[in-house]
Order: sequence, then structure tokens, then C-alpha cells
Amino acid sequence: MLKIGELANMTGITVRTLHYYDEVGLLKPSKITETGHRLYDMQNITTLYQIMSLKDMGFNLDEINDLIHDRYIDIQKFIEVQISKVQEEIVQKQLLFSRLLKLKQELKGNQNISIDDFKAIVPFINASADKYITKEQLDKIKNNLEGYKVESEEATEWIEFIAKLNYCYDNKLHNTDLIAIECINYWRKLMNKSIGEDEKLKDSIFSFHASLDNSQLRYGLTDDLYKYLMELMK
Repeated sequence: MLKIGELANMTGITVRTLHYYDEVGLLKPSKITETGHRLYDMQNITTLYQIMSLKDMGFNLDEINDLIHDRYIDIQKFIEVQISKVQEEIVQKQLLFSRLLKLKQELKGNQNISIDDFKAIVPFINASADKYITKEQLDKIKNNLEGYKVESEEATEWIEFIAKLNYCYDNKLHNTDLIAIECINYWRKLMNKSIGEDEKLKDSIFSFHASLDNSQLRYGLTDDLYKYLMELMK
């Protein structure tokens, strides 16, 4: 048996965190002494390392609690949703990277730029979609999607769509192939849900995606995949 302080020293987890894990039912000590001291056995230590590993993978405490204690959870779907989250984070980091490169280019050769000049430049670095999609068009998309909550099933469908599209792209399949047709039908359904029949809005979005400023679209839909998809749509 290990006392809570000993477990904290062994794992690098603070005593306060271990107390919190106990309170929320994530990691209960195997025994509590008459004086109120928490004692942990080998199974507790194993569980704690599982918690630490799952945290490193990006799972939150509620998700970790489900994964550790629920014997009937759909692990495959759970992991796929997490992959989708990570893909979104990657895209956001890539977007930030692109903006920082633009900012660096704007500042190139100007060693004496003031903080006021810097603050004046920054808003323009962020404005990438504005020249293609108007505020009114963005509001329309939001209204079309109002009340639509992305659940694990939709996330799984998207991941399957990207996988199928990658397969079609790698094998240079024509739009008469069954898998390519599935990709086309999925994309049409998605566009109808978010855009409807507004052809002008479709053109604006297609122009935005085709612009050179966007090397990576959301959730793994790269420029090459998007261009290939547009060819299939023809």
C-alpha cells in the first residue's frame, strides 16, 4: 500500500489532483484508514497510469471516466470522435502557422516597426475568407445549421468519407465508380444541409476553398482532395 504522498511522488501527480480524482470517482483509494488517510494498491497505480496516458491523448476527465469504468462503451466510435477533435486542432494550428508566416512576411525588412503599426497589421492577417464570403452568407450558413448538433455518428461518417475520398484519389477512380458515387452523394447531402440551393453562395465557398491561401481545409479535406472532389462532382 502507498500513502497519497508517496503515490504523488512516484507519479508526479499532485496530492491535490489525487484528492480531486477521488472526489469525482475517477480514482478511489483501495483503503481509507481509521485516521482518514488514503491508501493505494497496485491496481490503483495501474489505473492512475491509464488516466495519465489517456490525458496525454487529449481525452477529458469525463471521457476517461467512461473509458475506464464503463464496460459497454463503443470504444471504436469513442476513438474516432477523438481523432476528429485532434484533426480540428491540427487544422487550427496550421491556420495559425499560416497567419504567422503572413505576419512575418509583412514585417520583413522593417526592423523599426512600432507596436501601433504591429497592432494595425494584425487584423488584416486574420481576414482570409472575407474577400470570398460575405457576412450575410456566413449568417445564412449558421441559420441553416441552427440546432444541428454534430454527434459521434456524424463524426464517424465524415471520417469514413475522408477515407473513401483518399482511396478514390490514390487510385484515380472516375465518378462512375461506386465508392466515388458514395463520396459525391455524401458531399451533396452535406452541402444541401448547410448551403441549400443558393448557387451564388456555393460559388463563393468554392472560390474560397480554391484560393492559394488555404493549404488545408477542415478535418483532413486537403486542397488536393477538394480539387479532386470537385472534378468528381462535374
